[in-house]
Parts: sequence; structure tokens; C-alpha cells
Amino acid sequence: MMMLLANFLLLCSFCAGDVSQPEAFQTLTLEASATIKCYVVGNAACPKRVWYKLTSERKLELVATVNSHENHSIFANGFKYRYSVKFNAKENHLIISTTSWEDAGTYFCGVLHHNNIHFGNGTYLMVKGIRSVVQHPVSQSVQSGHSVTLSCSVDSAQCTAERIDVKWLWSSNRSDSEKIYLPGNRKASVCQSTDSRDMICVYTFHIKNFSSINAGSYICVVTSCGKTLLGNGSKLIADVTADKSPSFLIIIISSVSLPLCVCVITMGICHCTGNWFYTVTSY
Repeated sequence: MMMLLANFLLLCSFCAGDVSQPEAFQTLTLEASATIKCYVVGNAACPKRVWYKLTSERKLELVATVNSHENHSIFANGFKYRYSVKFNAKENHLIISTTSWEDAGTYFCGVLHHNNIHFGNGTYLMVKGIRSVVQHPVSQSVQSGHSVTLSCSVDSAQCTAERIDVKWLWSSNRSDSEKIYLPGNRKASVCQSTDSRDMICVYTFHIKNFSSINAGSYICVVTSCGKTLLGNGSKLIADVTADKSPSFLIIIISSVSLPLCVCVITMGICHCTGNWFYTVTSY
């Protein structure tokens, strides 16, 4: 399986130029509809297309095969009822009518050409539940050099804390496409029971010596008993105007007082020189 996965990903990177998947990451609420877009570039004469899914367990599954010339599509077992494909010469969009937890994963659009499959870069689909994962703070301005802690509260329901895995997804302000997984703290800092006998566990992510490089959106990604859940996100903003340290104030005072002293000295010299010229002229 690992060899098949390695060959599959290598083929994806080699052939990505022929198939375009513009959205690398999509977030949807549970039971919402999803459209995973795919555009065929320069291969309009190739009618045979495919969709594959890479699950969170790194399992590769065939979703559907499409023939645009014959105007029909065939779906694999497990994808026959809520899945459809909207296709023409340039488009090959995968549509999910009502998303469920099992729909989370990475979807690859491909075109068959001379016994090879040319794949796109893939679209990672995340399904977000309702009140299952809550993050704090929603937004916070942080001064340079300070520390900040993000929290992620998980309603574990029937899943024990030992079967919960937490990662953090960081999206930089500099580029929407730049998304990096961060390990964070996989052990809950505290777990407590609710009135409904569910277990609420809190996971934290600590950033020391914050700088503008760390600014961006942080999303808590939870795998609970095989289901992938997504937090509401925390946005950290670099506060560059709040630096009021003594050294900063000394620099400000010096930069203001120095030109002022120069002006006073210059005015005094000009005044004396003016009187001297006046005396010489009167003589």
C-alpha cells in the first residue's frame, strides 16, 4: 500500500500541469453540499476522467470514472448515492449533495491519456461539526516578544481521550495557499464530564516569543475515533503599534529633540550674523 501511495503521489506531482484543482483546501459544515472543482487544461480530446480519494488513514479509493464523449459516469461502491460529477470538455467537478464525517479526505481529479493518469494537485476536504470543537480566542492582537496560548475544546462524546489526536493547521497571512500542520500538544490539559455525561477535553497550543512571522489563522484539527473534526479557528494579529518600552521612548525623544536643538542653534547663529552684517552696512 505504501509503495502504491508513493507512486501515486509521484505521478500527481509529475502530471499536475494538465489538470487544475484551484482550491487546495475546502471547509464545510456537516450536511452541507460540496463542489470540488477540477479543470482540464489542454486535454479536451481526452474524454476519460477519474476521481480518487485519499482518506485520513492514507487509504486510496476510487470514487468515479467519467466518459465525457459518451456522457456517463460510474461510481464505486460507497459513492453511488450522494456523489455526482458535472463535466464538459473543460470541467470535471465532483459534487457531494450532503456531506458526512466519512467524506473528509483529499480528492484527486485525473485524466486518462495513453494508459497514464494525469492528476491534479488535490483538494483537501474538511468537515466541521456543530459545537463539537470550539477554539479560544477567536481573534487576538499580540505584541512582539510576548507569549500566547490557544485552546481547543473537544466534545469527545463516546470517544475516549486516548483515541483523540489533535493537530494545528496554520494559514499564513502572506499567502492563503500556505498551510502548515503543527504538532501542538496532543495530550489534553484538562478533561471534565458534562451534565449529558459527555467528556469535554481541552487542548492547548503555546507560542513563545511571538513575532509578525507567527501571525495568521490557527485551526484545530481533531481526529476522534476515525472522524475528522475542525475548529472555528483563531486569528492572531501582530500588534506593531503597542511597543512602549523605555528604549523605544528614548529613541522617539532623541529623534524629536535633536532637530529642535539644531533649529534653535541655527536661529541663534543667523540672528548674530544678521546683526553683524547690519552694522557693516550702516558703517
